[in-house]
Amino acid sequence: MKTMNPDVVVIGGGVIGAAVAYGLAAQKASVFMLDREDFQLTASRGNFGLVWLQGKGHGMPRYAQWSQEAIELWSNFAKKLEDQTGIPQYYHRTGGFQICVGEEEYSKRSTFLEEMRTQSLTGTYDCEMISRDELQNMIPKLSLGPMVSGASFCPHDGFANPLHLLRALHQAFIQLKGQFFPSADVQTIEHNTDGFLIQTNITKFSTRKLVIASGLATTKLSALVGIRVPVRPQRGQVLVTEKTDQLFPFATGRIRQNFDGSFMFGASHEEVGYDLSTTNGILQDIANHALTVFPTLKNLQLIRSWGSLRVLTPDQKPVYVESQSCPGAFAVTSHSGVSLASIHSNYLVDWILSGQTQPMFEVFDSARFDVPATA
Repeated sequence: MKTMNPDVVVIGGGVIGAAVAYGLAAQKASVFMLDREDFQLTASRGNFGLVWLQGKGHGMPRYAQWSQEAIELWSNFAKKLEDQTGIPQYYHRTGGFQICVGEEEYSKRSTFLEEMRTQSLTGTYDCEMISRDELQNMIPKLSLGPMVSGASFCPHDGFANPLHLLRALHQAFIQLKGQFFPSADVQTIEHNTDGFLIQTNITKFSTRKLVIASGLATTKLSALVGIRVPVRPQRGQVLVTEKTDQLFPFATGRIRQNFDGSFMFGASHEEVGYDLSTTNGILQDIANHALTVFPTLKNLQLIRSWGSLRVLTPDQKPVYVESQSCPGAFAVTSHSGVSLASIHSNYLVDWILSGQTQPMFEVFDSARFDVPATA
């Protein structure tokens, strides 16, 4: 069996692995991307497509800043992908809402945003609470339900088409002479004086640098190179309606309208392991919430539903870490793969190729999960 020798091997062909591989290839590195293409488990094909800031970074203010930096890069990132591939990204930075139902929810959201503002590294947090009337004035084509009490609004939030993003990243990567190996199931990884020898079901790869961005397989594969990255699956169910007129140009974490006119309703947060089933009770709750917010959507036909698995670290923050025992091996994971795609194809590439890091980068190390042994 022939051994292939690229500069970098990226294990994982989802949106995180593809963004990193694309960025590496853009820097003229010889890059191979391996993916076993588990279409059922992938978060990259089942998510809401939000490019989102508000709420991120509670307890880790550098993550809030990191997300802001990613959003500032997103417009140029999307345009570059479109120019390279001809695949539209449908990126819209319209601002986004967290719509509150009832006064208690509004009060809790207000308190949460004040905590975010207090924690901020700059002393500011560009997200504000708006009243029910202000919200209604911003969305004149949809009438709010009587229980809606207002919302938080962040002008930096928006959305893209996650399927188009993944397709464009793959196509641009290949155009930059990257090589993609679908259905490549990694069996072993060995560290030696030359770097890493990776055995898959199709061939062997030898490389000086290795990036593990394998979603829910990240824990297992990272352990082979001495990195501890705990991740767990969390199921989210989503509903999609038939197409209708464009009524809602903004995004929320639970309701958004696609470029084709269909609405997406979501998403649940279920600790059910690797179960991808959809359940009538949860789907009914999702639909009821959408109709509580926008009762006029009741006449739309539901045409599709699915369950997909998020990839979550214990604190739901990103992990970027290089192995201490096997230098040159890196692990990358985040549940915000779409939002952070612009920065993953940019700043992470500098880190992987040259060791150059951004300020306070160390907060993303998985060492934060290490618990000292008690006497």
